[in-house]
Amino acid sequence: MAKEPFEAVNANELIGKVLDGRYKVESVLGQGGMGMVFKGIQTSVQRPVALKTLHPQLAMAPTFFERFKREAEMASRLHHPNIITIYDFGKTAEGLCYYVMEMLEGESLRDRIKREGPFTLRQAAAIIEQSAAGVAHAHHTQVIHRDLKPHNIMLTSVDGNEYVKVLDFGLVKALEQEEEEQLTSTGQVLGTPQYMPPEQAGGEVVDQRSDLFSLTGVFYYCLTGHSPYGANSVRKALTLALAANVPPIDTYRKGSPVPKSIDEFMVKGLRPEKEDRFQTAEDFVQSLHAALAGTPDSVLDAVPIFTADPTGKESGSGSSSASRKSGGSRAKGPSKAISAVSRPLPRQASRLEERAVTPPPQPQGVPLGALVGVVAVIVVLIGGAVVWKMTSKPPEPDQVPVQVAIDQPSTPVTQKVELAPAKVVLKTNPDGAEVLEGGVMIGNTPLTLDWARGSTRELTFKLAGHKDLVKSLRSEADQSFDFQLEAASSPKPPPGKKPPPKKDPDIGAFD
Repeated sequence: MAKEPFEAVNANELIGKVLDGRYKVESVLGQGGMGMVFKGIQTSVQRPVALKTLHPQLAMAPTFFERFKREAEMASRLHHPNIITIYDFGKTAEGLCYYVMEMLEGESLRDRIKREGPFTLRQAAAIIEQSAAGVAHAHHTQVIHRDLKPHNIMLTSVDGNEYVKVLDFGLVKALEQEEEEQLTSTGQVLGTPQYMPPEQAGGEVVDQRSDLFSLTGVFYYCLTGHSPYGANSVRKALTLALAANVPPIDTYRKGSPVPKSIDEFMVKGLRPEKEDRFQTAEDFVQSLHAALAGTPDSVLDAVPIFTADPTGKESGSGSSSASRKSGGSRAKGPSKAISAVSRPLPRQASRLEERAVTPPPQPQGVPLGALVGVVAVIVVLIGGAVVWKMTSKPPEPDQVPVQVAIDQPSTPVTQKVELAPAKVVLKTNPDGAEVLEGGVMIGNTPLTLDWARGSTRELTFKLAGHKDLVKSLRSEADQSFDFQLEAASSPKPPPGKKPPPKKDPDIGAFD
């Protein structure tokens, strides 16, 4: 008896089954525009995994699986602390396409904000900085996300600290099909309208600058609980984004205003033309640091007023994260700079504790007789003042009292002058070397950095075919560093031994 096509199989019927003899389906975690997410077990090693099955309609195109395989293989090569790890992918005998990723404990950025409200400026900046670190790694691997939104950013806990994980890298491109009707039917393939750049809404080519447009929109959402334009359709998103009228953050954020520089950051990140936005993720992060420079702790840690919206008007597709466990109340974090890429997020204090206000004392009752007596005294005093004013003579010119100013001893005030960061340009010969600081890549040469004057930084320059170069650099003013990279000498094989054959770059990890 022939098996029924997967379209006729209920999702609950997958519970308890083993996909491709390797992954046992245990329970449903969620559903999105692209398909279902299940909790599962990799039977060979008893490892918990998340299984994302793709909607059967997506696989109707004849070449779909080949495209899905190519993009899933590329996404599986991404290895970064802020990107979810993809272990495997495949297609069942019934035609069900799926991929396997690490199981995370936590909740999406959207779910957290819906539950607890917008973040402090410090915490929002830390979340976006970690997200940008993952995005930068993907862009250097030639992977564009195409659907960055609060649903695809996960807050997960590691040893009691929260970290950011970006989901669904590289898979949106694989899901694109030629038929426009199929593209729009899923609601997810072309992206999410609220965070979609104009070029994507208009069907044009997207690149890393398109992802940075969406990431700016996510930053806006972190601070306000609203998307920048509130569009719920592709046409409306395109119209509003082209108008480039970004509502000021204080339109939605009450009780904790942000510096003007943050609004200016949003305006640049959401420019209609790609050439006018941030050009790289490194440029994005550097500009964010510059916008936050000099902001006092009281502003960075101010908690906005939040009233939960039971209707959840911020529209969008269902979350595709691997797990949805609550994260609890937030404790107040450190009072210094925003978190670095590899550090956990600072946590906020409980909003109920911070907002506890002692009610004003209630007025007590006053006897009527006492009230009448007080009024009578007031009337007499006012009448006496009027009579005195009418009968008193003005002082003679030489009798006018003279006020003598007495100099009070003053305490000297020391004003701290903060110098603008220096512009430092890093160059190598040849160009294109990776620049790492503390083991984290911060860009490729030539690279321009905002550098605190008088500070020393140790940087490593890496380029294939050349020796690593480690330099400890100090900057007092705007300047440029130019280094010559030394070619690595390839060791000669011992006599009689042939060198190993070169690996074919077209052979994938799963072939």
